[in-house]
Amino acid sequence: MRGTRKLLLLSLLLCVGGLWAAPTDRYEELTGEQDDFEADVKEWKEFRTEIPPLPEDDAWTEVPLDALPKNMHAFLDMDSLNRSDKDFVLRYWLLIRSDKGAYTATWEGLRCSAREYVIYAWGYKNRKVALRRAKQPRWRPLSAQSSGNYRLELADDVFCAGETPRRKFQIEQAVKGLYEAHNPFNNWMNDD
Repeated sequence: MRGTRKLLLLSLLLCVGGLWAAPTDRYEELTGEQDDFEADVKEWKEFRTEIPPLPEDDAWTEVPLDALPKNMHAFLDMDSLNRSDKDFVLRYWLLIRSDKGAYTATWEGLRCSAREYVIYAWGYKNRKVALRRAKQPRWRPLSAQSSGNYRLELADDVFCAGETPRRKFQIEQAVKGLYEAHNPFNNWMNDD
């Protein structure tokens, strides 16, 4: 009986020890080697882009957002939507309009990987100067906004698939409510 306990305890210790020493990934499991390499992380650099003209009234597509007050509506200009493969910034015209007609149009950029946005310019429909550039555009975290965090909702539900900006057709589908939840294999699928 005592020998059986010792044997049982010894086999239990061997199993637990085997779990601690188990391979951590498939490469290590197949080759028995550890892949001790440093990832080549490049410093992110933003590329300059031109600010397109303020879209006409009929160019805006409504985007349903729960984070906005009931009397406010969000719109995107799908023609100006631009996903850069150089700096992975998604740039777009965004219009927030009230039921009474007041509005704010902004040319913005969004980094899905860093969860940041920037305002490059403001657009004004009925003014002599229709476009006012930001003097020093600054990247701001999405989570730092106060009430009505509509940009965070835009990022999560429309623009980003995890840390990757969606493609234009995927954003068009998301605006219509026809998108799937984040698919980790979207990065490898060529569906343009």
